[in-house]
Amino acid sequence: MKIPLEWLNEYVDIKSIPPKGISEAFTSLGLLLDKPITDNVMDLEHRMDRSDWLSIIGCARDLAAYLKLELKYPELYKEKGKENGGIKIQVDCPKLVNRFNTRVFRKIKVDSSPKWLRDRLEAYGMPSINNIVDITNYVMVEFGQTLHAQDIDKMESPEIVIRLAKKGETVTTLLGETVELDDGAFVLTQNGKPTVIGGIVGGVTTAV
Repeated sequence: MKIPLEWLNEYVDIKSIPPKGISEAFTSLGLLLDKPITDNVMDLEHRMDRSDWLSIIGCARDLAAYLKLELKYPELYKEKGKENGGIKIQVDCPKLVNRFNTRVFRKIKVDSSPKWLRDRLEAYGMPSINNIVDITNYVMVEFGQTLHAQDIDKMESPEIVIRLAKKGETVTTLLGETVELDDGAFVLTQNGKPTVIGGIVGGVTTAV
């Protein structure tokens, strides 16, 4: 897990603690320094036993408790949306997907991200794409919650139907790779066609 210290400081005040002291605290918590600290970025060894350690806030929470410092959560926007924004949401595999949240934003201009956002993503090791894609990646790294943006103007039908994939169906990913699916994966579809491999990767057909 890569931890840019400037980003970590957003949630727990570590400005007065040298990087070595922070790495020693993480070692005591079970996150050992995997590589030397470079450009104020820590690369910590994650043994995949704690999913919350796959997010900046998850790591910050334990660090704050260990160092007896205040944990500062980002301000959350809690206003409810309006009737799914005109997009029908349907879950056909409730045993696999028990909750799905979406939000529709209109009159959004796709542009480059502000420098601070690009810098944080790139320090983490993720390239900047555009402001819409970047903010979903930012929140994913921040909270450990997978997110994906789709362009509803590219949808053949105003719906997101979530179901198990059918063996032999394919999705062409954002990287241009065509993946053949099996019936163990769940997909987001519209007009009967898979557009996203759930929790994994988006497809080119509705890419932003």
